Amino acid sequence: MQKPIWRSPLLTTLLAVLPAYGSQAPDITEPSGKTLGAALSAPSSQVPSVSASSAKAYDTDRIIVRYHDQAAARKTPSAAMVASRIVQRAASRHGLIAQQLHTTGQGAQVWAMNRHMTNDEAQALAKQIAAADPEVEYAEPDYILRATWTPNDSLYSSQWHYFETTAGINLPAAWDRTNGAGVVVAVVDTGYRPHADLAANLLPGYDFITQTTVSNDGDGRDSDARDPGDLCPTSTVPKSSWHGTHVAGTIGAVTNNGTGVAGVAYGAKILPVRVLGKCGGYTSDIADGVRWASGNTVTGVPANPTPARVINMSLGGSGTCSQTMQDAITAARNKGTVVVAAAGNDSQDASGFFPANCRGVVAVAAVDRGANRAWFSNYGFTVSLAAPGDPILSTLNDGQDAPGNDSYASYYGTSMAAPHVAGTAALMLSANPSLAVDTVARLLQSTTRLAGTCSGCGTGIVNAAVAVNESIASGTTNHINESAFFVQQTYFDVLKRKPDAGGEAYHVGLLNACNGASSCLASTRAAIARSLLESSEYRAQDPWDPASPMYNLYFIDRCYWRFLQRSALMTEAQFWLDYLNATGDYNGVVNGFITSPEYRKRFGTP
Repeated sequence: MQKPIWRSPLLTTLLAVLPAYGSQAPDITEPSGKTLGAALSAPSSQVPSVSASSAKAYDTDRIIVRYHDQAAARKTPSAAMVASRIVQRAASRHGLIAQQLHTTGQGAQVWAMNRHMTNDEAQALAKQIAAADPEVEYAEPDYILRATWTPNDSLYSSQWHYFETTAGINLPAAWDRTNGAGVVVAVVDTGYRPHADLAANLLPGYDFITQTTVSNDGDGRDSDARDPGDLCPTSTVPKSSWHGTHVAGTIGAVTNNGTGVAGVAYGAKILPVRVLGKCGGYTSDIADGVRWASGNTVTGVPANPTPARVINMSLGGSGTCSQTMQDAITAARNKGTVVVAAAGNDSQDASGFFPANCRGVVAVAAVDRGANRAWFSNYGFTVSLAAPGDPILSTLNDGQDAPGNDSYASYYGTSMAAPHVAGTAALMLSANPSLAVDTVARLLQSTTRLAGTCSGCGTGIVNAAVAVNESIASGTTNHINESAFFVQQTYFDVLKRKPDAGGEAYHVGLLNACNGASSCLASTRAAIARSLLESSEYRAQDPWDPASPMYNLYFIDRCYWRFLQRSALMTEAQFWLDYLNATGDYNGVVNGFITSPEYRKRFGTP
């Protein structure tokens, strides 16, 4: 299935200029026009789908429409009215009545229809809106995402997932070094209950749910992030999940208090961001919650006084990463926030589920007590690493619909695995606050230990103690110039795995043979990165025919994706495309990316 050209999942903002390889790249700062990803996904017999997914997204009754920054619709009431009529006319052709609800933190409009649409209807409507108005930057369905959990009422007497040698995360040894103090972790979820074993570690959060039928608390957005219950009439589970409270307890339950459970980063503070209510939550609300949690501005919402260094998103839906969600995640990363997401519970390839498949996310699969991939867990090239998720004991509430009493229960799901990783990231940042976003991600992946039979589980099971120790050893230095660090990072970026001993020794040997000569190091590093990007292993995961006339465009797109963790507009990529078409210098293009300040900033001060 081809990705639709009307809704590219690739970013169209936050452009950066890469230093040219032998000439100067143009300064492109206007985020408008077709994305490079859209061009790559245009229907053509010569253009294969490079990230297609057969999974269908959840149905919705909303559409997100964003106009170009310089669009007249953003500047004058009369032009805005004309633009609104275009949306309304497109909706009427589908027998729908469209009403504008609100504006997102990204400046996009959210439109509500008078009934739910099928996924095909929503896609067709968004496509028609974009085609009818050249001032539209993108239009996309406002998908409903849901908590990625499956309840299990059986209680366990201990939290095996912290200390058991088979599948535990080696947490007690990490606690010898740090407890997460000084770090804020945002739990973007169903909100919280003021559980006695959790309340002392909670910060004032925010409720981002705009629609009262979803919020279940009688109002829209406000500063009360408490969970009133999320019982969904159509659910097969006849009770509220109290999902956010369970996730928050795994990360930050009060510890060493003689009662209840322990949290991974019990010295950290939890910032509850409520985005899921009855039957889930809308992408537009979730994206605004991510923005606010990381310290970005959201129109109409007070500034967040305690921005999070880590965000946990134990939620998801099927489909490619929406542009609205990707923009929010990129904005969070640019604030120095590590974004952790559950891989999903469909026992399918995680590349078809978002936000796990969004760029720059640490995606987490689940293992069971035997260190094997849990039967429900998603898997694949998208997954960064794994953590215990089957079953996990944490804080809960015993209310069936409305809140009841504090309780404890075991749940299983990738929702339960992700907070183990988010908590470990908080421990790492507490031990070394200077760590850059992608240094945290790299250390999480490089310090894992192998799982039992967990194919598609990234680099292995998170190892909290080793990750913390390596974070302390990392200091404040940007290590990307170090040969071993560069080789390992390039394997993580391109092949999503640790280098095997032979491959690492070979590539480090090539760099050491340069004896410090800068020109030799630059060309060798570029050659190594290119060799991995064009390897049969990478192409097996992301196939593209080198003989295709679109190959150069694809190569540039993958450089943005793998080395900068983002994508580019056609206007931004045009310089590199012209250079590559004229010279055939693939190593030169790679060198431009991996020597850029933007690349180096991923690992510390450039």
